[in-house]
Amino acid sequence: MMECLLAKCTPYISDCVMAELEKLGRKYRVALRIVKDPRFERLTCCHKGTYADDCIVQRITESKCYIVATCDKELKRRVRKVPGVPIMYITGHRFSIERMPEAYGAPRF
Repeated sequence: MMECLLAKCTPYISDCVMAELEKLGRKYRVALRIVKDPRFERLTCCHKGTYADDCIVQRITESKCYIVATCDKELKRRVRKVPGVPIMYITGHRFSIERMPEAYGAPRF
């Protein structure tokens, strides 16, 4: 992930996302093992029973200092509506990051 961004970064995971991964069961056991790595920092959630996607969208709306990493098409669609928040995803066994529209402060090259 750091190679894609060409910078030092800290991966975060919220309690809601962790709980949803645990509920999904064996199919997502590799993802659960990855996010339990001590290099991931946990973000505590103060709300109850919120869907993980809603939690993520709420966080990025309040503070646009995150890059959202997901392959979920519905979550990507929702995140694109929040200006200034880039999306990272996996394509062709590599990390890729969506270019932000210039209207939202992306530098022109």
